[in-house]
Amino acid sequence: MELNNDNLPINLIIKKINEAALKNESLTLSAEEVKIVSEDFGDQYFVPVLTNEQIIQMCEEGTLGKPIFSKNGKN
Repeated sequence: MELNNDNLPINLIIKKINEAALKNESLTLSAEEVKIVSEDFGDQYFVPVLTNEQIIQMCEEGTLGKPIFSKNGKN
């Protein structure tokens, strides 16, 4: 028996969201769909992830911590 997750309610909602995004359209979810999304994602907290290069650049710009190296190449 092959599992098919395409018809799970949350996957149908995500498909609906992705299709609206591709068409640059707004979207209205039903109360039941909102409840499903809340149950699946409501307790999650998303944190941005930076690359090493982004962290170094932010340090050099002074927007994150202290610069690793000064502009004249000395610590």
